[in-house]
Amino acid sequence: MDNKKMITSTAEIFTLSLLFVSLFNLVLGGEAKELRQVSELFSLCGEGISFAALGELLVLSVIISALRSLWFSDRFFKNMLMLNRITLMLVSVFFAAGICSVLFGWFPPSMWQAWLGFVLSFGIGTAVSFAVMFLRTRAESRKYECNLTAYNDLHDKGDE
Repeated sequence: MDNKKMITSTAEIFTLSLLFVSLFNLVLGGEAKELRQVSELFSLCGEGISFAALGELLVLSVIISALRSLWFSDRFFKNMLMLNRITLMLVSVFFAAGICSVLFGWFPPSMWQAWLGFVLSFGIGTAVSFAVMFLRTRAESRKYECNLTAYNDLHDKGDE
């Protein structure tokens, strides 16, 4: 992956992370005072995201972008099936996010409710990502099929 794609990928991941955390802050805003003691992400009591949390989310975004680049690189995994690449990337992103959660104090390691929420939110995020990828692939496939049909029709008329 070249530098431009890496920067674009990081920006996309960072933007989605900010949207997700902002949504969480909005939904849990009433409980933010209690969450302030538990999580760095709620340090402003539901009124925003701290600069420290922004930096931490940016670090995670860079890590995820690097993992994405690694797993989808033909240099290292030339003969690996795409399904295996996607699965291994998701597992590595899950562990990277978990490690960042502990290192950055996003939630306490001993709080099982927070880890359950992390697993659920990761699962929901993954499902949404797959749905978007599926819909995008389907739309592109339809476009190519229409173009192929038009091309075939054009060449069939030329043969008559």
